[in-house]
Amino acid sequence: MRKAAYPPLVAAVVLALAVPACKYKTETAAYPAAGSEAPAAEQPTSPAGGARIERITVAKAVNSDASPGETAASFGKNDTVYVSMWTANTPVGTEITARWYGPDGQQVTEDKKVTDRAGEGYTSFHAANANGWSAGTYRVEILLNGAPAGSTTFTIS
Repeated sequence: MRKAAYPPLVAAVVLALAVPACKYKTETAAYPAAGSEAPAAEQPTSPAGGARIERITVAKAVNSDASPGETAASFGKNDTVYVSMWTANTPVGTEITARWYGPDGQQVTEDKKVTDRAGEGYTSFHAANANGWSAGTYRVEILLNGAPAGSTTFTIS
């Protein structure tokens, strides 16, 4: 009976292709926080290695790297409201959405951003009302690829 000569050759080719794929692990900081260190290790809100949102913060302004500037919980009726968050392990094409809800629970607006670089860093959104905000407590819900990732509130007085 004749033995096939191909199985050892096929195994060698498969092994040769698989080994280089295991050598590389890339971790990039696409949006580093200027003048600060990366955040301390926190419990991820998604499976290991998955994209996640941390530290959702409402502010009166954001810095050039989208990190929160002057944080606040209360705003005037003519103020612009910013929401900033730390995004981690985001691959290119990750969709981050901010849904803004008024005091009556109705959605006021929605903003989306799609990452063009992999890694971690700050992402921010802002909203203003040309006619002035109505008094009350507002909520901003953050979604990561369409799934809820956290929320925060602020008050207009």
